[in-house]
Amino acid sequence: MTDMSTLSFTVVPNRDLTAQQRDRILSLCSQAYEEDFSPYMELLGDATHLMVSEEGELVSHAAWLQRELRAEGLPPLRSAYVEAMATLPERQGKGYGCAVLSTIPALIGDDYDIAALSPSEADFYARRGWELWLGPLAYQDREGLVETPEEEVMIYRLFHTPSALDISASLETDWRPGEVW
Repeated sequence: MTDMSTLSFTVVPNRDLTAQQRDRILSLCSQAYEEDFSPYMELLGDATHLMVSEEGELVSHAAWLQRELRAEGLPPLRSAYVEAMATLPERQGKGYGCAVLSTIPALIGDDYDIAALSPSEADFYARRGWELWLGPLAYQDREGLVETPEEEVMIYRLFHTPSALDISASLETDWRPGEVW
């Protein structure tokens, strides 16, 4: 495991990223996802980035966007929707992703009702307190409600998460380009 005391954590709104920071995030995410991440970077326009560096090298990253989630029986939830969670391939499995996930709640906890994400590996997130949404998922577009039974969403309860939140209820959001969830 990595000595977390050697890590540097930087939080930057997307609009304040330098060209070098943007290039490093793009490179890291492209390597981690094994594809050109450029189209996805465009979808992070209003995101806040958490960059984790070790000895000046960007080793892990996550970003969050504000999204409204609507759980059946509750008022709309202000969600910090986590995207672009990535660690350099040669550094995976060494605690960097865990460091990112353990840092995010403290950064967002006062501003959001809930954190959410679409997991690539649900077990990884579940071991860190994230809960798989069990109820039906859907998104709203101009045509109406579109169910997404093939999708998975996980949530992380924050200080402002309503105690009545039921993960077996239906959950919906609004359509967006790229990946809805």
